[in-house]
Amino acid sequence: MEISAQQFREVQILMRDLCGLVLGDDKTYLVRARLEHIVAAHGGGSFTEYLSRIQQKTALSMRDELVEALTTGETSFFRDGHPFEEFRRRILPVLAQTIRERRASGYPLPQARIWSAGCSTGQEPYSLAMAVHEFVAGNRALDLRGENFPILATDVSRKSLAMARKGCFPNHMLDRGLSAEQRNRYFSQTENSGIASEELRRLIEFRQLNLIDRLNVVGQFEVIFCRNVLIYFDADIRQQICQQFYDLLTPGGLLIVGAAESLYRLDTRFVPEQVGPTSVYRKCSTGLSSL
Repeated sequence: MEISAQQFREVQILMRDLCGLVLGDDKTYLVRARLEHIVAAHGGGSFTEYLSRIQQKTALSMRDELVEALTTGETSFFRDGHPFEEFRRRILPVLAQTIRERRASGYPLPQARIWSAGCSTGQEPYSLAMAVHEFVAGNRALDLRGENFPILATDVSRKSLAMARKGCFPNHMLDRGLSAEQRNRYFSQTENSGIASEELRRLIEFRQLNLIDRLNVVGQFEVIFCRNVLIYFDADIRQQICQQFYDLLTPGGLLIVGAAESLYRLDTRFVPEQVGPTSVYRKCSTGLSSL
């Protein structure tokens, strides 16, 4: 299948409009490789005909299929290690204090909400759920439950979310980031995979969400993880997304991005901080205690 320079440009524009993804000019081979079977399935194998059909406003399923094919799903359990260690060691105790203060103030359901934005196949939210479970189990005197730390996990990809909801991971995925103890504790083993336990699954709500849409439908959060996602957007879209993140965080709330990402040169009100070796961005004003 051949793709002309103009056709590749049309795909670039379409992907940016649909989900904000910026395809570099060096991605022609990737586009051709990932779309060849899709173009063939839609009859004729002609990329010209495919583009003509997908540009129609009624081609919603074709557009979803395009986004599925070209979005990156690279992830692993406890990716990069230290953000999750600092979450467990420093951030969760502060969230626990927030919950207890809300309980004392008469909140009917005191919670500290956590958002995994761009969760792909779910390893990040399951990692967060494991950290929450271990924290609650190790601090029983605080009289907290895992449900006090609900996790929303969102992604643009229906296919990735379907796998995340099932919580069933092939062994090669479990081998990336999990200790033998964690595998045995939190996953029931089959011959070639492991299925996440109910105690993890009940802490997580999975929802399809496009980060370039209006995000206020998800409510407010104390912590937002958006790691290794913003790097795929241009500056204008990163600005738009981060402003919405800021608005959705409670006072003093934290945004945690990937190790190779920063909000440098973006016009936001976030204040950068270090939590151990992890860079975070805080929404200023009174709220969460200092970490």
